[in-house]
Amino acid sequence: MRQVPAGIAVLIIANCALADGLPLEGGRYPGPVVEFKLTEKQKKVIDHYRVCQLERSKAMNVYTPYVFTLSPSQAAALAKKVGYAPKWFDVYETVRGFNDAGPHWNLALRYSADRIEIPVSLLLPDADADAAHREQGWLLNNPCFPNLRSQ
Repeated sequence: MRQVPAGIAVLIIANCALADGLPLEGGRYPGPVVEFKLTEKQKKVIDHYRVCQLERSKAMNVYTPYVFTLSPSQAAALAKKVGYAPKWFDVYETVRGFNDAGPHWNLALRYSADRIEIPVSLLLPDADADAAHREQGWLLNNPCFPNLRSQ
């Protein structure tokens, strides 16, 4: 019998409770978060991802949605707050009403044009996030970002 890493097991249990999406209140996560102002480059990445996903919506479910990265100063601030900073994040534009059914880990919730919040309780270290990717069966590349994993 294969052992599931503790972080993944907790996430699976938590995701059962979040089966209909995140528990948002006015587009904001109700638990502890770390907030950041988006850089212009990050805004462009989010906009490109949204448009590309919509244009190819029927064919995109097999690819990773984890295409967003923090700036070096944002990553340092997150690591200082929680002890680590994951490399890749999935962006939900809650400002647009988006709230996917999950699974949920390493999320950047765009709650306004200029700001994101990262739910602390949904963070996974990179090794656990990679294991969760394998569990989902997602391809780590993404046609919207052909050089994604070479960064």
